[in-house]
Amino acid sequence: MIIRNVREEEWGEFMRLLEVSYGFPSGFFPRYYPYLYGEGCRDYSSFYVVEDGGRLVSHVGLFKMNVVSLGVRLTIGGIGGVATLPSERGRGYMSMLLNHVIGVMRRSGIPLSVLWGDRQRYGAFGWEVAGQKYSLYVTERSVGRSGVKPLELVMAQWDDALPTMAMHYESIPIRVERNWECYRGFQSLDPAALGNPPMRVWISEHGYLISQGEGDVKDPLGRPNVVEVASLKGLEAELVSGFMRASGVRRVIIHVNAHDEGRLSRLLRIASYYMELPEGVFRIINLSLLLKAFTRLLSDRAQGVGLRDYEVTLGLRFNDYVDRATLFVRGGVVDVSPNEASGNYVEVDERDGVRLILGGPMGPVPKPLKPLMALLPIPIHVPLLNYV
Repeated sequence: MIIRNVREEEWGEFMRLLEVSYGFPSGFFPRYYPYLYGEGCRDYSSFYVVEDGGRLVSHVGLFKMNVVSLGVRLTIGGIGGVATLPSERGRGYMSMLLNHVIGVMRRSGIPLSVLWGDRQRYGAFGWEVAGQKYSLYVTERSVGRSGVKPLELVMAQWDDALPTMAMHYESIPIRVERNWECYRGFQSLDPAALGNPPMRVWISEHGYLISQGEGDVKDPLGRPNVVEVASLKGLEAELVSGFMRASGVRRVIIHVNAHDEGRLSRLLRIASYYMELPEGVFRIINLSLLLKAFTRLLSDRAQGVGLRDYEVTLGLRFNDYVDRATLFVRGGVVDVSPNEASGNYVEVDERDGVRLILGGPMGPVPKPLKPLMALLPIPIHVPLLNYV
C-alpha cells in the first residue's frame, strides 16, 4: 500500500474510482468541476490516491486556491473528492490520506485548509465549521419598496460572457482567483451538492449575474439561486432587480461574506430577510503564517479600536501537536512571530481556535484573549464557482 499522486496514463481508472465511490455517472467530475478535472486544467499533483494491490482504491484531492481578502493574497488548500471504493471502506484509507495532505500543506507553507462536509467526520482531523457570510432573502416586494431601479439585462451564452465576468469579478474584495479559461463550456454547478441546472449568465454594461435553477426559492435557508453578482460600479442591487424583472423570478437568495461591507450594505437595501451562515469547514495548518499574512488588516483594526500595546502567545492543540504563534501590538502596529515569545500564553483546542480566528460561535473566552477578539475574525470567502 502506497500513497502517491495520480499519473496521467491512469486518468480513466481514477475517474472510475470517483464515479463508483459517489455513485455518479460517467463524465460527472469534468462536467461539473472543469476547473479541477477538465483537460488542460487538471493538476495531477493535486490528486492523492492510495494504491493497494495494484489498484487505485481511495482518493483525497488537495487543490491550491489563491485567495484574495481585502487586499491580502494567500494560498489555501481546498480538500475535495474524498472517496474510497465501497469494497475497500473501513480500512483507514481516508484517515491516511487526510493526515498525509495535512503534512503536505504543513511542509508547503499552506496556512489554511477548507472543505465542505460533515462536521463530525472531519472534526476528528481538526477541521471545524467557521467563517461568516449572510444569506440575503430578496423578494419582489422588498425590491419594490427599496426604490432600487432595475438595470436592463440580457441572458448571454456562457462563453460569450466570460470577458464581462472576468472583468467585473475583480470587484469582489473577498474571493478566490480564477483561471477563466478553465470555465469555458461550464453548464451547471454540481446538482448533487450545490443546486439544480440550468445555470445562466445575465449581463449588462455594468456587471453580471449568474443564476442557477428555475423559479423561486422557498425560504432563506434554501440554496442560493443567485450564484454570483458583481459590478465594478457597485450596482449589484440594480443587477438583482433587473434579473428578477427579466426572468420573472420573484424570490431569490444571495450569499455575501459578512466582511464584504460595501457589497453587503448595497444588497441589504433590497433584502426582505437575512441570516448568518458559516463559510465552510476549515483547518488552520500554520497559525503564525495565517496571522502574519493579515498583519496590515489586524493593525488597521487595532488602531480603529485604540489597542496600542498588547501581546499574547496562542497555542492551538490537536492531540499531541500544538501550533503556536505570538501576536504583538506595539503602538497600534501588529507583528507575528512563530515562537512562544510572550509570558501571556493561552492554549485552546484546535477547533475552538478555528472559530476564534475565522469567526464562529464561542463559549467563554479566556481573559487574555479578549483584546485579540477585537482584531478578529480573518475574512475568507470561497464563491460557489470555486468549490472543490
